[in-house]
Amino acid sequence: MEDFNHDEDSLYSRSAAGLNWKILEQDDRLVAAFSQKLRVNGIVSRILLNRGITSVEEAEKFLNGKLKSDLPTPFLFKDMDKASLRIVRAIINKEKITVFGDYDVDGATSSAVLYKFFKSLDIIIDIYIPNRLREGYGPNVEAMYKIKEKQTNLIITVDCGTSSHEPLRVAKALGMDVIVIDHHLAPTELPEAYAIVNPNQLNDEFPFKTIAAVAVAFFTIIAVRKKLREINWFKDNNIDELDLMPLLDLVALGTVCDVMPLIGINRIFVKYGLHLIAQRNNLGITTILNIAKIKSTPKAHHLGYIVGPRINAGGRVDESSLGVSLLIAENPCESYRIASQLELLNEERKNIENAALNEAFNYIEKNIDIDQPIIFAVGYSWHIGVLGILASRIKEKYNKPVAVVSVNDGVGKGSARSVAGVDIGCIISSAKEKGLLIDGGGHAMAGGFTVKEEEIENFINYVIKNLSKDSDTKLFIEQASEISIDSVIAVRAANLSLVQALEKLGPFGNVNPTPRFVIYKAKLIQISVFSKNNLLLSITDHLYGSNSEILKCIFFRAFEKKIGQLLMRSEGKCLDLIGNLQENRVDRRGVQFIIEDIILHDEKD
Repeated sequence: MEDFNHDEDSLYSRSAAGLNWKILEQDDRLVAAFSQKLRVNGIVSRILLNRGITSVEEAEKFLNGKLKSDLPTPFLFKDMDKASLRIVRAIINKEKITVFGDYDVDGATSSAVLYKFFKSLDIIIDIYIPNRLREGYGPNVEAMYKIKEKQTNLIITVDCGTSSHEPLRVAKALGMDVIVIDHHLAPTELPEAYAIVNPNQLNDEFPFKTIAAVAVAFFTIIAVRKKLREINWFKDNNIDELDLMPLLDLVALGTVCDVMPLIGINRIFVKYGLHLIAQRNNLGITTILNIAKIKSTPKAHHLGYIVGPRINAGGRVDESSLGVSLLIAENPCESYRIASQLELLNEERKNIENAALNEAFNYIEKNIDIDQPIIFAVGYSWHIGVLGILASRIKEKYNKPVAVVSVNDGVGKGSARSVAGVDIGCIISSAKEKGLLIDGGGHAMAGGFTVKEEEIENFINYVIKNLSKDSDTKLFIEQASEISIDSVIAVRAANLSLVQALEKLGPFGNVNPTPRFVIYKAKLIQISVFSKNNLLLSITDHLYGSNSEILKCIFFRAFEKKIGQLLMRSEGKCLDLIGNLQENRVDRRGVQFIIEDIILHDEKD
């Protein structure tokens, strides 16, 4: 690594985004040894060590993990044996099965996985996706009656149900068995379900706790297929066993969009799933990519920022079932019709979101002490379909947990997003058990809740008090304003061969972030605006003058942030930049640097 003689203390305080830059240091001898044994680029070795991978064996598994060898048995789930046998009985007896799915991407993909599995058995199931605005999250009593009217014998809830005590009690009273397939944190007292398959319930021995509901659904059909195989059902019914591997594109989509950690089995699911998506395996996903004009090889960020929002759009502002309908579509004309409708709804969602976001930022600036451990934004009649997006955008700006509440008719609906190390789902569940909430739950990084308007202040005080007294939580929140950097690079080192070497570490996402680099003392030689709100820059290595390579840089949503305003006034100046490298998607012949933060040098620096 080159010595740039950089004075960290004097410059880091001038970060345009107000972040503390931290370069992750590793022993150069250990980096060299890793590179030699693994036969990988030195920067790849450094990043593996930065991720806490300290043995060659562990690194080999990370780089070359295989699904079959790393896939645990589904029967480690607490109720999997009971659940799979009940589903087999329903198949044998030709019982009517209804899948009740959540309205988000994880719910839609979970529902689609089960639909495709049952269809391979010549069984057509019903899918019930609740309307977010009229019915809210999870099973509800009215829906149970509607489902019973369709002669349903077995309900399988996906991505919901673990906390649905009254609806599941009603379902049982109506003579329907309910199997819950979920991943949200389970309460101490469980609902009256026939079986609950959830890694996050008491005494569950499944080793991976941070998997999405779609992954739980995938493990469930593995178990059911095994049970059917054991009784020779496939042979007796002259039906070929479904190869489950092609369903991993749906598993990958749900995993990424529910912001699950991309390590362990999740990373393998997404790696295999992206390969299938690149082959245009699922018609619905392919149609979205085509309409969005994505021609490059799909990456995890395409799922999170292109496909996911469109699948979600129906549930946010219109018809909740559109997403799953697209994912199970088999007719190209029907797929195009649904995807086009979702495209329009997604544009509508953006307009609703932008208006609410401006109001939320104004509210925070006028009413909130941003030094508190969590930011609460409370508004009236904000569209509940965009609350999660608002929470995410506010979290991006302030780097700490955020909860957004919209009050209508004396009741507040809320959505929360957290930072690594602060389990927001646990906090919400605790507040519910204390009687501060009508309903609520979630997982570590995200949660939702319903609260009486007169209890909002008490709930806020409860959360702040609990976060403030927890020293570990305070440390995590403080660290959220710290941005870790994997390595220092020069402009001339930012090339296509490095980007291709880094691909071995992907897919990138939560807990396995895209490698982040710092370029010190670059000269900004050109800047322009594109797509109204983004900046395109050209930089060179200041230290190497006219002999330096030129690197194209992009800064997105520039005019929403202080950094964009600084950059527009900085042509010809010297600056430090942190960000990540991507293949240039325009000419496909080079790389581009995606800027996250800058430090602008004075003439004297």
